[in-house]
Amino acid sequence: MAGLRPRSFLFTLFGDYVHPVGEDSVRVGALVRLAGELAISDNALRSALTRLSREGWLQAERGGGFRGYSLTPETRQLIEEGIRRIYASHRAGWDGRWLLVSYSVPEQSRELRDRLRQSLSFLGLGALGNGLFVSPHDLHREVLEAVRRCQVEEHVTMHLGRLTWPEDPAQVVARAWDLERLSSRWAAFLERWSPGPEPASDQEAFRCRFLLTHEFRHLLFDDPDLPEPLLPADWIGTRARERFLAENRRLRHRAERHYLEVTGA
Repeated sequence: MAGLRPRSFLFTLFGDYVHPVGEDSVRVGALVRLAGELAISDNALRSALTRLSREGWLQAERGGGFRGYSLTPETRQLIEEGIRRIYASHRAGWDGRWLLVSYSVPEQSRELRDRLRQSLSFLGLGALGNGLFVSPHDLHREVLEAVRRCQVEEHVTMHLGRLTWPEDPAQVVARAWDLERLSSRWAAFLERWSPGPEPASDQEAFRCRFLLTHEFRHLLFDDPDLPEPLLPADWIGTRARERFLAENRRLRHRAERHYLEVTGA
């Protein structure tokens, strides 16, 4: 697994600790200390905080001797969507319908186009071609929210229904997602996160759970969570999800205890 980047650290921390425990903001000093425990330097962390604040993902909080950061409303919504994807049950059923999302965003708005593409991928949709995404799940509400956030409503069309061609849904899956590559990545995840001994300290439990969740989150957002009829037999991603949930539960109490001790929450 590649080294942890400050930006990714902050998104995982806010998504797996700050927001779930009900905090509105976190002191900069606590963020620096937790980042340091994961080999992220003070300067790198502060630079990431400044950039994320400037981009509108975080907002600075100051007053009465407090200096920290909190989530913006838009980021909070994205965090909640991420939490649902990470911890929700596998969507096994399928009614045979596909959600198709097409868009044609002008070149002068390519930044909005890139944000939309990232948002659709985040939701698990796969690309069938230039400006055309697909999902076997009815995600039209989630997609509409993403479209509105990106302010590209007039450039997007959605359709939910059955496909006339190709008749074999496996051909759609093969075009939209690289399951062979994804399977190899899940296999490497399972090998790295085989059940281990109990951590020696709460700090070590925090570190282990953080890295576990961070890696799983990045892999999960490349996984469309396809329903059973569209997956290969004995799909390895199912075992990886079960392993993640079991290890996450095993480490959660001690990891959260360390986080709360550091933040003083």
